[in-house]
Order: sequence, then structure tokens, then C-alpha cells
Amino acid sequence: MESAPIKPSDFMRARRPELYSDTVFVDEPALSRSLFEFHLDTLTQRKEEIRFEHFCRILAEKELCPNLLPQTGPTGGGDSKTDAETYPVANSIADLWYVGDPSSAAQERWAFAFSAKKDWRPKVKSDVEKIVATGRGYSLIYFMTNQSVPDRKRAEIEDELSLQWQVPVRILARIAWHTSMPYVWRVNQLLQTKLLHPSPFH
Repeated sequence: MESAPIKPSDFMRARRPELYSDTVFVDEPALSRSLFEFHLDTLTQRKEEIRFEHFCRILAEKELCPNLLPQTGPTGGGDSKTDAETYPVANSIADLWYVGDPSSAAQERWAFAFSAKKDWRPKVKSDVEKIVATGRGYSLIYFMTNQSVPDRKRAEIEDELSLQWQVPVRILARIAWHTSMPYVWRVNQLLQTKLLHPSPFH
């Protein structure tokens, strides 16, 4: 049985692959803002707090600092009072990072708290107090919430807690993830694979 003739383009691609593009176009559904907000609003009803914390940690690693240690104890902050924190990294490694503030994240100790509670204000105040009380000398505290926080209230709470505890506090609410992150397409990809449809095959 005779084999099918080789097309000239296939022959040249096999001989000179460097001259041909290997780009693959993939169509993926875009996550609408309304679906995104509905899913975050109903997280606790589906008992997906642990999945939400995992999503927050992955998002922080992608957009703020890759060197995060997750909590390994019980839920709700575990025994360390944080949901994640940075660990020291050599400058030669941090120089290869392209997100956040590599020089600071590699050497300073940052704390992260994740929360899906609807009443976020008492929660952030409680979490920051507990984190500072550990006496570990954190130089920056991030609080990530699934709630929609108005800019004015966010700024007021950040200033109040930073002044009270003498540690910079940053609150990241859900609106920032969907519209303000530098790489919105990457955040959408994380939402699809880590929060909406988590799968071990992704």
C-alpha cells in the first residue's frame, strides 16, 4: 500500500522547524464579572472556604511574591495565626522574579490572612491583632477577602490598623482581582482552574 505523498509544507517544517511558528491557539470561555461576584458571594454556602484560601495563596504567589509558605495546621489560621507567610530567598533567585517587589519579598517577613466572612471589618482587625501578637516582626500584612470593599473604607481601615500596630496593612478585595491586577487574563485562568473548576489535571 502506497503512503500518501508528503506535502511540501510538511517536508520543509520537518527540515527547518525553526522557521515555522509553533503557536497554538486555544479558545477559553471568559469569566464574566457577574458570575465571578456571584460565585464569591456564595462561597460559604457551598463550604468552599478551603478552596478559596488555596486560590488566594496561588494568586498571591502569581502577583505579589512566589515565596509563600502555606499553613499546614488546622483551618482558620492554624497554630501560626497566619494563612501564609514569606520565607527568605537568595537575591540571585529573587532577581529572576518578575512580579511584586522581589528585593523586599525575598528578605522581609510578610504575613497573609485569607477570609470569606461577610463581616470583613472585625475579621481583619482580629487577624492583624493576632498576627502582630506573635512577635515575629512581620514588616507587611496582607488581608485578602472575597467581599466587595469600597475604596474609602479600605483606605480608612488600612490607615487605622497600620497606625495602631506600626505595621503596613494592605487589604485586597475581590474587585481588585477582577479589574485591577496587572495581568487580568492570568487571574481569569486561576479563577477557572483553582476556584471554579479545580482539577488535579490542570
